[in-house]
Amino acid sequence: MNLNRIQEAMTELGIPAWLLLDFRGSNSIAWNILGLSDDTHCTRRWAVLIPQKGSPTVMAHAIESFTLWHIDGNHIEYSRWTDWHKHLHNAIAPYSSIAIEYSPMNEIPVVAKVDSGTVELLRSFGANLVSSAELVQKLSAVWSEEQVEHNLTLTAPALHNVMRKTQDFLRNALISKKSFTEYDVQQYILQEFEHSELVTDSSPIVAIARNAASPHYAPSKEQNSPIMAGDTILVDMWAKHQQRNSTFSDITWMFHAGEKVPQRDAELFSIIASARDAGIALVQQRFANNEILHGYEVDNAVRGIIEKAGYGKYFIHRTGHSITTETHGSGTNIDNYETKDTRTIIAGTSFSIEPGIYIKDEIGLRTEIDIVITHNGEVIVPTIQPQRNIIPLLGNLSL
Repeated sequence: MNLNRIQEAMTELGIPAWLLLDFRGSNSIAWNILGLSDDTHCTRRWAVLIPQKGSPTVMAHAIESFTLWHIDGNHIEYSRWTDWHKHLHNAIAPYSSIAIEYSPMNEIPVVAKVDSGTVELLRSFGANLVSSAELVQKLSAVWSEEQVEHNLTLTAPALHNVMRKTQDFLRNALISKKSFTEYDVQQYILQEFEHSELVTDSSPIVAIARNAASPHYAPSKEQNSPIMAGDTILVDMWAKHQQRNSTFSDITWMFHAGEKVPQRDAELFSIIASARDAGIALVQQRFANNEILHGYEVDNAVRGIIEKAGYGKYFIHRTGHSITTETHGSGTNIDNYETKDTRTIIAGTSFSIEPGIYIKDEIGLRTEIDIVITHNGEVIVPTIQPQRNIIPLLGNLSL
């Protein structure tokens, strides 16, 4: 735990105290912040109260006090539930407000780690509770300068190179007229990840049009479809370098197994590409003008283009997600659809913009890029220009 960094972030956000609470691993954010390993033995409730200034107060059950010994501060042991209540009450009493992992009205569920009963208990003590969402983002979603540089110069180029090789694999398979499936392409990508020293948390998506209409469809050995001439193909891949503390890149390209992309497919892709570009432009404009930008605003800009074109009901997921050392990170999501993410987009973070149109049992299309915001506020789309058109594998291969 980096106490200085935590308290600096609390001071910036005007948070008097942060109460980290857990029961049997219920609060993954608290475990991450405090540096607990996954195999730490925790079967009882514990809490760590971090003030804006001064030393933390650590509360743990007498039979498991050793789990938090690595934290410098005032250590308190309890055994009875009445003592647990007393120590919690005493710990929070001096502070005008307490940040915890909850979200008013469950607006941002990724930080809603504290159960409602504990919220009720703290409020019965007179606590004014606020969400730790912005604080969590500052501490766990902001990349280091080294991570930014590493991602832009190594991870993102390597992932794009795998996508280019996948394009060649698809093209050569079509030219040779050999039989192959979505699963074959997926396994080729995983093989190239290994050659490129990339790792992923789950297998990439390779889907022909009707399968891609289900946005998170992914082939398996048991369930997949053959790729045939005339198919439109979605390839979504995400990975990070195997180096420790590497951050993810996450991209989606569209291909067509033929010389010319069907007109309807091309028109639908043009809509989502324009929507994506509207999102990029808004982020660039706000950061260039040093203006505040919220996650839901970018979603509005992107979704508005698709709705205006008459396909709003077919864009059935949020526009994008935070990216960190995890594919789906703890920072601001680009979302005013599944949730309303009111958090501010801040420098040193990354997120995807990935609009799609999904017409059930017929066709699914998506375009996905990442945005990396440097610590000085420069907005970067890594490596290359975003895909402008579906790529005809047997025709003009330009983006």
